[in-house]
Amino acid sequence: MIRSIVLSCCALAFSGIALAGTNFVAEPASSVADGEQFIAAKALWNCSDNVCAAELSRRTATVRTCKKVVKEIGAVASFRSDTNALSEDEITSCNASART
Repeated sequence: MIRSIVLSCCALAFSGIALAGTNFVAEPASSVADGEQFIAAKALWNCSDNVCAAELSRRTATVRTCKKVVKEIGAVASFRSDTNALSEDEITSCNASART
């Protein structure tokens, strides 16, 4: 009985880790207002000190996700997650979708 309770608690603890999001950061090419917020890629982005950040339920930064962000804030200088960053070529491709 105790063994099954302990195993259940461990399973719950690890499932919480699996559901945790990944931090994403977009650095706009031009300044944005401190406190600006917007929704993109199913997440609330908060901007401060010319950096916009959000927690997304995916691990890697992709051009597809970046395009959703630049449609809201305009071109970006960089776009990254906790695990990777877009290359210069990928940023150029992403910025093609930027709002004007």
